[in-house]
Amino acid sequence: MSESRLVGYYQLMKPGIMLLLVIESITAMFVAVGTRVHPTALLSLAVVGVLASGGSASLNQYLERGRDAKMSRTDSRPLVRNTIPPGHALIFGTALVSLSLVLSYSLLNSVTALMVLLGALSYVFLYTIYLKPRTKWNIVIGGVAGIFPALAGYAAGAGYVGWPGLFIGLLVFLWTPPHFWGLSMKYKEDYAKTGFPMLSVLMNENQVIHWIVYSSIPLFVFSLLPYFLPVLGTFNAAYYVVAVALALAFIAVDVQMLRHPSSDTGFRAFLISLPYLFVLFGAMIVSVLI
Repeated sequence: MSESRLVGYYQLMKPGIMLLLVIESITAMFVAVGTRVHPTALLSLAVVGVLASGGSASLNQYLERGRDAKMSRTDSRPLVRNTIPPGHALIFGTALVSLSLVLSYSLLNSVTALMVLLGALSYVFLYTIYLKPRTKWNIVIGGVAGIFPALAGYAAGAGYVGWPGLFIGLLVFLWTPPHFWGLSMKYKEDYAKTGFPMLSVLMNENQVIHWIVYSSIPLFVFSLLPYFLPVLGTFNAAYYVVAVALALAFIAVDVQMLRHPSSDTGFRAFLISLPYLFVLFGAMIVSVLI
């Protein structure tokens, strides 16, 4: 197999999103069992996460290859450039998701396998096929797919789905709208060409900016909720310091967006959201290990 073909398969898996979802699941496992994390289980979870996320992303690109060709952000993807035949991408994605289910069931447990399955189904069928081409709230409702990696990770550690796993998943759910709405502002014309009813296409810049701000505030509040509801997780002061610092940085961007609403300032919400969850999850892991 040529190097370009190998790179193409790697790109099909959307490595950036894949990394975030794998870290989400690993964070939930650490929160579930703390220092009692077994290295073999941790490695198994990471492999399952790569396969499930990468396979779902491949199926997403297979389904959206026609629209991807119309967008400057996605017109270099392997299916658009014909680096990989569509049929091969379909087989590749289906095989990865199927293998993730087999491994999660055999190496971890049935609850983890169920969460992996629900995550893949919600991303491919609920979000990609049904919501994304039909409603401007596609990102909001479709964000439910981002909850399942945390539930899978918690179940991989504890054997069941617990409240802290749901808390971690809901952080991703609340993070999704301001992240993708900020991105969609920059590529408004692209989304208009594809026919996707993104918020940035159907509303003016000022309205979208306000929705980004409105959607970011619950994220900040929710990140601090375990302090008042320990059932959601027991974290030390370091986590809350990081959570507050991240919230203040995001709020500073929110204020700037409100003062100067434009696609450029809206895109800054996307940029600051990129490291947000990575840093927050890192603080969680450190908090439960020390």
